[in-house]
Amino acid sequence: MTTQAGFDVNVYASSKWYIHQQQSTQYLPAEQKFCVTADYSVKDEKTITGYTVGVTNYAEEQDGTVHSTDSLCAGPEDANDPAKLQVAPCFLPSFAAGPYWVLAYDETEGYALVSGGQPDVETADGCTNGSGVNGSGLWIFTRTRERDDALVAKVRDMAKAQGFDLSVLADVDQTKCK
Repeated sequence: MTTQAGFDVNVYASSKWYIHQQQSTQYLPAEQKFCVTADYSVKDEKTITGYTVGVTNYAEEQDGTVHSTDSLCAGPEDANDPAKLQVAPCFLPSFAAGPYWVLAYDETEGYALVSGGQPDVETADGCTNGSGVNGSGLWIFTRTRERDDALVAKVRDMAKAQGFDLSVLADVDQTKCK
């Protein structure tokens, strides 16, 4: 797995991300595939538990039931690779956090490919992460709520080139959001 070279978390966190495809996980099950967003804020100083970024995740169910959390934090997993972050509830120490790796990212084109760390489940069509909490998930983000099928296809190709099984990705419906 390779991560994004030259990654700058300040730019990455500069505006909201809209998820257009995602792998189901324990904390983001299949029924929560509507209006999914991720919003990050770089903290002025590191928290006592070692985090540098605040995380707000938002998702809805088809009936409009909201699932939102702003009690998550992120911080560097690897000082030599700023694209390897780790995420957990803010009260947990960073050693209890799960991997959140930015594999591909282009601010100008407005996309990001994010993995819950190194995939370790082999399938007939590649590899995938688990579906639990830590070490799980695969996402395609864009900077716009409106879906750009060509951009999503481009990022899917990037994921495939890294060896991912794309069958785990489900579309997120961003069309009837508040």
